[in-house]
Amino acid sequence: MANQPATNRAQMPTAPNPVLERRTVENSNRNLLKYLKPGLSVLDVGCGSGAITRGIAEKTGPTGRVLGIDLSESLLAQALQNAADIPQLRFQQADIYSFDTDERFDLITCTRTLQWLAHPQEALARMKQLLKPGGHLAVLDYNHEKIQWTPEPPEAMQKFYAAFLTWRSDAGFDNAIADHLAGLMRNIGLANIHIDPQFETTHKEDPAFAVAGRLWSEVAEIRGPQLVEAGYITEAERLEAIRTYDDWLATVGESMQVYLLAVEAQV
Repeated sequence: MANQPATNRAQMPTAPNPVLERRTVENSNRNLLKYLKPGLSVLDVGCGSGAITRGIAEKTGPTGRVLGIDLSESLLAQALQNAADIPQLRFQQADIYSFDTDERFDLITCTRTLQWLAHPQEALARMKQLLKPGGHLAVLDYNHEKIQWTPEPPEAMQKFYAAFLTWRSDAGFDNAIADHLAGLMRNIGLANIHIDPQFETTHKEDPAFAVAGRLWSEVAEIRGPQLVEAGYITEAERLEAIRTYDDWLATVGESMQVYLLAVEAQV
């Protein structure tokens, strides 16, 4: 089923997603902290459940204006429910390729979202158009090909991970998008491009190792059914990947490093 539309694969399942709600500006988007100040206007592209967007709104204060957009109706419903007490924060269901507004923003952030778009340069060009003169674009994303585990995870999880990357690439998603962001920004005429490594590393001795290290079991739980439905793995293989990886975490697993880059530019 390699011809399955990219939008179908990018759509976040409606099952509860603990990964999204664990994220804050401080622990998952700290590259934004240097920009955020009272009165700023911010667009968060691919805001998901709004966990990070809420933090942005809190830091820009009542004089700021923050808009989060996402395609997922279910995630936006969650975002709206959790943001009822922040009047300067709005959410809207929208596709960045076609999104339009008369408003122009001081800062546009796009976090872990371009990895799910088949035409990232087109999306970046649209974001550029929505920035004020002198405004900043801050993108944070992965190179999934550069993940590091010590020691190697179980064979069943390696098989799931390989299937996950193939499932993504077959839909036109760039598994190494982080390392291509600067070039894409140059292509659309952005200036003052800055690259800041934001690798997420967790070690066995870290109190959060059992939670942070379990990221890929959670991916297998949340995204895995999509791979099964598309024929990339079987249900038995998905469950075996989760079981053996959880056992690896509890016994011999020492560390995991996820490759993330913050790439920022200015109009």
